[in-house]
Amino acid sequence: MTMTAPDDRISALQSLIAQSGLFDALWYANRLPACERETDDLVRHFLTEGTQRELDPGPLFNTARYLKQCWHLRPGTDNALVHYLTHGIEEGRIVEGVHDRRLHNDRQATVPTRLTAFPAPLPRIAVVVHAFYPDVLEHSILPRLKHFGCAYSLLITTDSEEKAAHIGQLIADSLPNAQSFIRVTPNRGRNFGPLLSCWRNALLEHDLFLHLHTKKSLYTGSDQQEWRDTLLDTLLPTQQGVAGIVRRFMEDKALGVLQPAPGPTVPWWAWTWLTNKAAARPLLKRLNITPPDGYFDYPAGGMFWARSQALAPLLELPWSPDDFPEESGQTDGTTAHVIERCIGLVARSTGHRLDEYDRNAGLIRVGYGRRNLDLYERQTPKDLAAAIHTATTVSFDLFDTLLTRIALTPDTIHHAVADHLVRTFPQLTPSGENFLSLRKQAEHAAREALFGTDDVTLNDIYTALAALTGWPDEALALARSEEVRIDQNVLRPRPAVMDALRLARAEGKRTLLVSDTYLTRTELDPVLDRTGILPLIDEIYLSSERLARKDRGDMWDLLRATEQTDTLLHIGDNEQADIQRTADLRIRHHHVLSGLNMLRLSPLAPHVFDCLSSPPGTSSRHAEQRRLAGDILLGPLVSNLFASPFLDPGTPGSHAASLTTPITLTAPETVGRVLLGPLLTTFLARLALHPALTGLEHLHFLSREGHFLCRLYTHLRTHWLPHLPEASVFPVSRRVAISAAQAVRFDPEILFHSGDGYRGSMADLLAARLGVIVPDDDSLHDLIVSLPEDRATTRNLTRLLQDAILQQAHISRNELLAWAASQGIEAGTEIRRGVVDVGYGGTIQRHLQTALNVPFTGFYMAAEPGIRRVEKTGGLAFGLLANGERARAFRQDASIFLESILTAPHGQVTGYDPSVSPPQPRFVAAGLSQQNFMMLTRIINGAEEYLSDLLGSYGPSVLRALQHGTAAALAPLSALQSGAIRLSPAISDVLFTEDTFCGRGEIRAMDECLPDRAEKISEK
Repeated sequence: MTMTAPDDRISALQSLIAQSGLFDALWYANRLPACERETDDLVRHFLTEGTQRELDPGPLFNTARYLKQCWHLRPGTDNALVHYLTHGIEEGRIVEGVHDRRLHNDRQATVPTRLTAFPAPLPRIAVVVHAFYPDVLEHSILPRLKHFGCAYSLLITTDSEEKAAHIGQLIADSLPNAQSFIRVTPNRGRNFGPLLSCWRNALLEHDLFLHLHTKKSLYTGSDQQEWRDTLLDTLLPTQQGVAGIVRRFMEDKALGVLQPAPGPTVPWWAWTWLTNKAAARPLLKRLNITPPDGYFDYPAGGMFWARSQALAPLLELPWSPDDFPEESGQTDGTTAHVIERCIGLVARSTGHRLDEYDRNAGLIRVGYGRRNLDLYERQTPKDLAAAIHTATTVSFDLFDTLLTRIALTPDTIHHAVADHLVRTFPQLTPSGENFLSLRKQAEHAAREALFGTDDVTLNDIYTALAALTGWPDEALALARSEEVRIDQNVLRPRPAVMDALRLARAEGKRTLLVSDTYLTRTELDPVLDRTGILPLIDEIYLSSERLARKDRGDMWDLLRATEQTDTLLHIGDNEQADIQRTADLRIRHHHVLSGLNMLRLSPLAPHVFDCLSSPPGTSSRHAEQRRLAGDILLGPLVSNLFASPFLDPGTPGSHAASLTTPITLTAPETVGRVLLGPLLTTFLARLALHPALTGLEHLHFLSREGHFLCRLYTHLRTHWLPHLPEASVFPVSRRVAISAAQAVRFDPEILFHSGDGYRGSMADLLAARLGVIVPDDDSLHDLIVSLPEDRATTRNLTRLLQDAILQQAHISRNELLAWAASQGIEAGTEIRRGVVDVGYGGTIQRHLQTALNVPFTGFYMAAEPGIRRVEKTGGLAFGLLANGERARAFRQDASIFLESILTAPHGQVTGYDPSVSPPQPRFVAAGLSQQNFMMLTRIINGAEEYLSDLLGSYGPSVLRALQHGTAAALAPLSALQSGAIRLSPAISDVLFTEDTFCGRGEIRAMDECLPDRAEKISEK
């Protein structure tokens, strides 16, 4: 087709284009300039203007890619789609979709859709259709199956013999050559009941199957034809589109389920359990699958392609119609709804992947579904304000809507109470470590006593707990008071939603608080008052006081009886209680995601939740301790990163392009709270409670790393633990300590033993590690050495230079002794002292002990095996977060990043000036870290805020629980390494580590921490 073709040629091609299934008139028109969208004949426009401008006819056909493949065509003159239809299909050309990642803000892995020929050999394919509505089968499904393009078994179910006979005739007329089978089955389980009870064995004898049904969803008030057509057009795109799907299954053995992208009418909150989780538990238990929390992928609408083996565990169960309830117009909560939500879970349990075919974007999402989250991501505070403007009454949910907890879940509080019970009442029977499960049993018993019609209070729960356990009053009183105290303390306002409440109040709206909670006004009012909510609310509806619940539905009945709900707007986070319930009752609602669900959606989630589980063989008590520590340490992430339910503006100090993409930290204080807070708090907890600290009278925080560590320790000691030993910074360096020790015991291998490696001149090596300055004209400046390779060379040169080395060593030692004496550190004194450092081999401690003849007890974040050498000179050393091989991994993963922040406002120590009293340390010139020291101080300010917030909320006794949080403490740094968390350039570009000791000079920390820096992830 050329631009000069006559009109009759264009007319002849119009039918070919229109019937191809590849020209999408609405899609095409929407991408034209506004002045051209009302064109009467869009196909003619495509054949003329579209040819010249190389426009795409629809989402499944990428014109530019096709023209590049068919280099003999003339761009702007030859129409790519015409060539494909008249020649390309026969030639076996592969056509890619437009791969529009911007349409739905796709930021994860995607590939273009493909139009291909069918693979050979052809897999065994079944098309399974539940035809409750034969008219939909006749008008929507059979016409599409005419163009399927390859052999398949057509398996159809319906609910009556009359329908079966009619369907048989329809198939005979439309698909006379089809290998079809029709079964009559009771109308139970919607489409999934017939699928599993009639065809499960048949499907196991096929390789792939396509599951369809005659969906109408009349409970919505009308036939959902648009949604149905969207699903069918996606799963049966064109003959070559079907071939592309089949070929993808054959070429990618990990692909288990291919679901259609949802239409825009399906709300994002549908991709949760809603009312189905309790009903799902028995099935998931049989399948040995743990039910996920929050949002997860499944084929909404119940139509999908699947590999039979991917769903084999589900298909192999002995299903019958009796496993499904009789049809009564249920909209949720049935076995069919459960199975629909389990499709993706089953596929993943067999090691397969769920992909999503998005026809409108011309792409396939690899390993995930969109869930229409892009519709939520576009919401802003302006949209919420606009919704408030049009309401006369605005009701707010409380927990996770107006307030969020610095805890991963409400169970965190109960874990903390359990820990407190175990420590305070170790002889309780049953044990206090079972508090969480016992309390749940008590709450259930309290509800059962009310026949499930009212709601319970905390008093009701603890009365039931007393009857259940027989615990003494003092134990029950402690548990209750701790639960209330911690719950009150960990709640924080969500500023964006608080702004909405203030706006509603300012506009004169009637404002309500509606919450399902066992707490009463007595327990809640102090929190509502502290957070500024109480004076902004006209009426409070608590389930504990109104004896009705949102999730059960009767709270909404109560509101409809007492409030003007036809002009009410409800704002809440819970997808079932706040949103599904109001949607069913046609009450206006505005959904705000909870911070916890935002965390679950983010790539940070696996780093957080994986570290909470314990390795196999862990005792229940230790598993509980690990879980509690992780819940407490990582809980603040919810408020630090997800306080705002919006992406724009997001939570101050961070930014994400979407709910499912990496989070960029933009404020240094946020870096401190998120990345360093859990790690440094855990380190301080282990230090403060370490048995070796008993009897020590002073702690010396070593080197430049000790500057900020000492500040945090002093903050802890001043505000919470005044009994801890006093502390000060010991300004020292490896160079000073090693050089001074040589005066006592000369070691010709010292240049090799003192560091991990080195590359540079011999002269610089001597200066960096021993303080020996070689004259400028010495040949040692030209001698390049590498360690450990040149160990023999450096050993021999060290022997040759022994006099110069010892001369400097005596100077270093005398200066060190003078400074130490000014601090009261002298041999023979009875004061027991400790040293604190990041780690790893105890080099400074070991050489200080040699030079000063004073033993120290060393406390390190990580202690490698070589640290035992401190014992030879009377010292002790402990790794508080990692030891042995784990310490090596800690150093590799975390050392550069930590040392880029844990530094001092001055350069490295080179010695001490004994001419002044007391002697003062000398420093090399300030480096890049010192030039950016204000930024580093702000990062540590954030870590200190984290420490204060945690101890202020839980109390200092929480430190005992945090001792078990090593895995959780390292989780944020693991997320940084993986790319799930990133730093803004304003922060990452100022993080440097000075490593003259190993000959590397100033190192850009993020280049070392992230050698494979995750831009590839972003591009995907």
